[in-house]
Amino acid sequence: MSHGALAWRVCVVRAVSSATATTSVSAGVGRRGVKLCGRVVGGSNRRIAASSSVDEERVTSTDNATVKHFAKLVKSKTCRDEFGSVVVCGAGLLAEIYATGAGGVPDAKVVFLGDDAAGLPNGMRALRVVRAPAHVLRKASGLLNTDTVDVVAELATPPIEGIGAWGSVALTATRILALDGIQDPGNLGTLTRTALALGWDAVALLPGTCDPFNDKALRAARGGVFRLPIARLSWDELGEFTSSRGMVRYCAEPYASGAVGADVAVHDAGKKGVCLVLGSEGKGLSDTALRLCKPVSIPMPGEMESLNVAVAGGILMYLMRKC
Repeated sequence: MSHGALAWRVCVVRAVSSATATTSVSAGVGRRGVKLCGRVVGGSNRRIAASSSVDEERVTSTDNATVKHFAKLVKSKTCRDEFGSVVVCGAGLLAEIYATGAGGVPDAKVVFLGDDAAGLPNGMRALRVVRAPAHVLRKASGLLNTDTVDVVAELATPPIEGIGAWGSVALTATRILALDGIQDPGNLGTLTRTALALGWDAVALLPGTCDPFNDKALRAARGGVFRLPIARLSWDELGEFTSSRGMVRYCAEPYASGAVGADVAVHDAGKKGVCLVLGSEGKGLSDTALRLCKPVSIPMPGEMESLNVAVAGGILMYLMRKC
């Protein structure tokens, strides 16, 4: 399913390749330099064309300003929010994002290529390409204990605030996955990947849910956060959206009185559509979820009282995919 192009925020257009300074021009910053996670460095009057044939630069030091900028993006949500950027590692993952994201994924702001990398991953485009040795790529990626990092890129993050972040999908969606206070980024990423694989239309991040652009969430999602519309919503926003479309809201709660199986949920929802709400493993569902949603459960005849939320969510999304 094509979800259409998303609006993107572009912050950094060019940064320098020296170990101590960076020359750059940035949209909205001016010609005197670009702000990299709290400080302004360098200056230039030139822009680089958005092309896969951009001239390569060379960086050999981890003291380079852009390398440090990457490292801060990996570690700091505040920095990611400030610049609307995220660091993505691995040629395979980047090729997957650009192959399936079509025109909705913008040119990478900066790409670090390892010395042995043949070039940009298939389908990928970049404003700036930098060759660097392995130790520099490890620093930029935040993966200091890994043996090999072939490609590290800074990508603009899609907007996720409010219903508008779903774009045109909001007009036709019939299957919404809502995450209620999910704190484990690995679970968030796995659930996003599963929702994409099973043909769900969009993901809602309810209050208390962690950052979908956390490094662990990105890797678990296999780029799904760039390929499936995601919106951070309040309960009021989700309630108004689902009610206005006649969608049935279910929450995964195996011990609630009156909990129905997924087969019953599918039958009851019919063609109206469904919103499946999943709570965190530690705290479970919020009181609001239990009040506004009908409970749905997975029969477990074996000797185990509960399932990991990513596993349970995957099973329910599969069983309820026909709503």
